[in-house]
Amino acid sequence: MYLTRTKASTPGNRPKKPSLRLKQLLMLTVLALLIPAGSVISVPNASAAGISKPFPQQVNYPGMIKPNHITQSTMNQSVSSYYDYWKSTYLKNNLTSLPGGYYVKGNITGDPDGFTALGSSEGQGYGMIITVLMAGHDSNAQTIFNGLFKTARAYKSSGNPNLMGWVVADSVQAQGHFGSATDGDLDIAYSLILAHQQWGSDGTVNYLNEAKKMITDGIKASYVTTNYRLNLGDWDSKDALNTRPSDWMLSHFRAFYEVTGDPVWIQVIDHLYSVYEQFTTSYSSSTGLISDFVVDNPPKPAPEWYLDEFKETNQYYYNASRFPLRIVMDYAFYGDSRGKAAADKLSAWIKTKTNGSPANIKNGYKMNGTAIGDYATAVFVSPFISAGAANSSNQAWVNAGWDWMKNKKEDYFSDTYNLLNMLFISGNWWVPTAETQPPVTNLALNKQAVTSTIEGTGFEADKAFDGNLMSRWASNEGSDPEWIYVDLGSVQNISAVKLRWEAAYATQYKIQVSSDTGSSPVNWTDVNTTTNGDGGEDNITFAPQNARFVRMFGTVRGTSYGYSLYEFEVYAASTP
Repeated sequence: MYLTRTKASTPGNRPKKPSLRLKQLLMLTVLALLIPAGSVISVPNASAAGISKPFPQQVNYPGMIKPNHITQSTMNQSVSSYYDYWKSTYLKNNLTSLPGGYYVKGNITGDPDGFTALGSSEGQGYGMIITVLMAGHDSNAQTIFNGLFKTARAYKSSGNPNLMGWVVADSVQAQGHFGSATDGDLDIAYSLILAHQQWGSDGTVNYLNEAKKMITDGIKASYVTTNYRLNLGDWDSKDALNTRPSDWMLSHFRAFYEVTGDPVWIQVIDHLYSVYEQFTTSYSSSTGLISDFVVDNPPKPAPEWYLDEFKETNQYYYNASRFPLRIVMDYAFYGDSRGKAAADKLSAWIKTKTNGSPANIKNGYKMNGTAIGDYATAVFVSPFISAGAANSSNQAWVNAGWDWMKNKKEDYFSDTYNLLNMLFISGNWWVPTAETQPPVTNLALNKQAVTSTIEGTGFEADKAFDGNLMSRWASNEGSDPEWIYVDLGSVQNISAVKLRWEAAYATQYKIQVSSDTGSSPVNWTDVNTTTNGDGGEDNITFAPQNARFVRMFGTVRGTSYGYSLYEFEVYAASTP
């Protein structure tokens, strides 16, 4: 998501929360008169019935530090005060076209296509995460969260209805009119997992089911590319090599894996770490910085004016500025040392660059560390402070950063991201230990395979069973029929096959099974026949079968080439 970036007004949009009830205000007033000045007032959680993790949670993440020149209570008070300011400034529920719908108000960049843009999917995602984490402090949090989700669902994407269109406008015609933006949907899905942990899924919204559906039918279906990167929206290609590091929400993906059991999320994490390592080795070895957009393979900075957004798309600018928080969270929440290594490199460079003063951080840098900005803004400063919290040698830096952050108030984009960082640094962003699903096991992974023909060296049968979406099996060009089968090693009870086709696909083919003994089956049984294949990803289910061998038997090609599969996966009957 790209938003207007000026010194007086930076990117964004978010909904506004209602104030406490009069009775609570009177209680707070009485307490304020009775409690000495400077004390922290803690409101009883009587209104938090059914809340599992009321604010403040003040978690201590292993290996991380917090500001140590103030108390935890003082930090909590700063967060709650900043939230109250944020809520009154940006959280809105005045949509005449969607009564009960909340949104986060903020400016956007890009073409609103004749509508008056009020907010974005990015804002919805941020707002939903903030709201669920502040439940307990805000007695109306669940109502607001559900209102934000109502808007996210009403303003569905024109490309994939399981995702959100990137623009919020007060018009029924805007609902379903716009394509999606990856970052907003990732945060929205993640917030639903948090909501399931916070309130359970037995109320008016089944948060867990909504999260699973969005993760699999929305995000995975539209955003995860064949090379395990993330594209930019559901309008983008599944073969795209362009990606935006601000979307690399690695700890989100671990939560996605926990609730779905789908190993693709671990593959995405590993691949994005690899992209970061390749990129920084070539372009930012002394800084650890990464550009707003990354393209190609090997990865490199996008050119200037990429997608006609703004000139600095090849620099560390208003998109990439969010990256340090995203990567350090993977270390703080899940202990990945790669996240710590990246955070430490960024911290060492920025501390040296600014002589240890967070106020000297600028709003933009070249890959070599040369400043292209001229002032400090929270969306650049706060993530660097979060990254610094991964190393005890940065204690003075974190202390100074917190003091800078807690009173910084600018505009939607900076203020909202500032609040997210404050929640993280203070330990009030807790890890969702969702209901873990057993991993979905691909029975064909790394098993022996046989094919009728191969196009040439590098396209052997085993390439369709290696778990790598960057390698593939390919048959001879221009001939029918062609086939490929896998030996599962023993008889298994199976009921599903997934075929990930390359551009050379079958329009007509059969899935066949065999339980013959030996390694060269002769007797095959048809369990599924496809007559109108169109390539892409085919998810095929059939009645449970006992089989040792599983074959794709292609009879009609969809192109003048041969048949080609990135992956041929086989699943047990008990697997959804």
